[in-house]
Amino acid sequence: MTYKHIRSLSRGIEVLRYLNTVDGAHPSDICRSLDLPRPTVHRILETLCELTLIYQGPFSREYRVSPKVRDLAQSRDQFGLIRHAAWPAMHALTSQVVWPSDIAVFQNNAMLIVESTHRISSLSTDIGMIGQSRPMLVSPLGLTYLSHCGEAEREAILDTIYASASSGDEIEDRDVIRRRLEDGRRDGFTICHDLAHRRCASMAVPVRSDGEVVACMNVVWQAAEMTFEEARDHLSKPLCAARDRVEQSLRELMATDAVNLHDAASTRELVPS
Repeated sequence: MTYKHIRSLSRGIEVLRYLNTVDGAHPSDICRSLDLPRPTVHRILETLCELTLIYQGPFSREYRVSPKVRDLAQSRDQFGLIRHAAWPAMHALTSQVVWPSDIAVFQNNAMLIVESTHRISSLSTDIGMIGQSRPMLVSPLGLTYLSHCGEAEREAILDTIYASASSGDEIEDRDVIRRRLEDGRRDGFTICHDLAHRRCASMAVPVRSDGEVVACMNVVWQAAEMTFEEARDHLSKPLCAARDRVEQSLRELMATDAVNLHDAASTRELVPS
């Protein structure tokens, strides 16, 4: 049986998705961005407010998503625990350095961004980062994970990446990559241009639970605005301090939650790219 498309539901979800990519929006912003009639937008906003999925700010009167949206989207798996543990520290980090931050987990031969402060950073030119992936060999998130995960996992990931690479792929020699990973282990972080987003550079550090890397956390800046040396001087200590707060929060959550991050992580398959 084929059911009739519910246009009002589709439009409501479209508005909710839009609000989740911005720090706040007036109805006119939503109408213009989504090309929806003003009466339709107002009805949708009233309904979403009644469901407590969005709210209006007390001063600007802009509409914003409520914490309830995060609760709906956040399952109690390893990603949900990491997001819950990371958000306060990431928010504080961005408030301190202004530049945005992401936290990502290894998934399907890439680093999957599961939380981000791009939407609240005044220096970010990107918004909808959650759900995006970063490649393992050309992003600080990926290189940091490879630097700090176990040797067997690292070699398995590299085997899969190199076996699936085509002749046209820009991929460095494996010995070169190994030297970069050794540098990352020695320094405790990886800093370089993010070739997946060439305007930006970033610095990433590992997030550990019980001594094993379970995620990687970065801070991102416009490459034209700050050199690597300046980033080391101004961003490395705040980033590492934020990472330490995430790890502490994870320890507290793990003490009261039945989900084991390492057992969950061990079920992630290496899927050919």
